Amino acid sequence: MITNSERHFIDNWTEQKSGPRWKFYLLFTIAWGVVSFLCIFFLTKLFTNLWETGGPQLIYIIIAASILSGFLSTHFTYVINERKYKNVMRRIKEKLN
Repeated sequence: MITNSERHFIDNWTEQKSGPRWKFYLLFTIAWGVVSFLCIFFLTKLFTNLWETGGPQLIYIIIAASILSGFLSTHFTYVINERKYKNVMRRIKEKLN
């Protein structure tokens, strides 16, 4: 049998990945990118003086880093959740057979 948390995970994951993969990646890359941008921006503002030495190009570097970070976070989340989903489904199949 599967636990309630696994059943909840299966329901949520099948709903999230029901559409095309590119829509999932686009939505969550933007979301994680905004979170990453805010974290990087405030940490550099708080702990470094890069804003005086980096000039106006620093914001472009932070935007690029946050988009990359958002994409990587989305990709790892998708891969890990898909692997977990397949393992749970395989266990359910083995129990039924």
